[in-house]
Formats: sequence, C-alpha cells, structure tokens
Amino acid sequence: MPKSFGELVHELRISAGFGLRRFAEMVGIKASNLSDIEHGRRLPPSDPNKLREVAEALGLAEDSEGWKSLFDAARRQGELPADIRHMADRKLVPALLRTIDNQQLDDEAISRLISEMEERTEGARHVR
Repeated sequence: MPKSFGELVHELRISAGFGLRRFAEMVGIKASNLSDIEHGRRLPPSDPNKLREVAEALGLAEDSEGWKSLFDAARRQGELPADIRHMADRKLVPALLRTIDNQQLDDEAISRLISEMEERTEGARHVR
C-alpha cells in the first residue's frame, strides 16, 4: 500500500537529516501544521508551488520517482496531482482518459502503455 503524504514527508525529512522545526521553517509551514500533516491530522498542501518547495527542500529531482510519489500522495480523491493538474485543460486529455476507460484498461495495461510511450520518446531523442 502506498504511503500517505505525511508518512512520506516524515520519512524523507528524517532521511535528509532535518528536524521538524527546521524543515517547517525551510518550507514556510508552521511546525504544528507540519506535525499535523505528518500524522494525518491535516491535509497536505494543494498548492503546486508549495508542493514543489517541499519536494525541492527534500532534495527530490523533478520528474524523479520520489517527486512523482510525493505529488501523487498529496492528491485529493477525484483530482489530478498538483504537478499535472494543468493537463486537464489540454484538448485531448479527456479523450485519452475516455479511451482508457472504454478499453477497460487495467493498471498493468496502462503501465505497459506508459512504458511504450517512454520508449518511443527515448528512441526519438537518440535519433536526433
């Protein structure tokens, strides 16, 4: 089961060697609020800029698995993660999601689709 946002931040913060108060100061969150977030008593920030600030303070590289995990864990049910929320406005995103739904793709099939897309992108980079 994936970790909650609070569990993930707590684990990454400790691994990075930051105390609660120091890290809260670094990211502009009250220490008591950060503690509540880490213990699941408060929702994670929804502002993409604040999440970016947290991710960067934790030393996560943009587009790394850790970065994606952090943003995914902060996602509210029924919403896209904050780092890709702007994608919902793209013309073909609803069509893509409807196609996935209509084809009844399970997580494994979607994972294969993603891998194929990434391989094509990598292949195109090497051709240039």
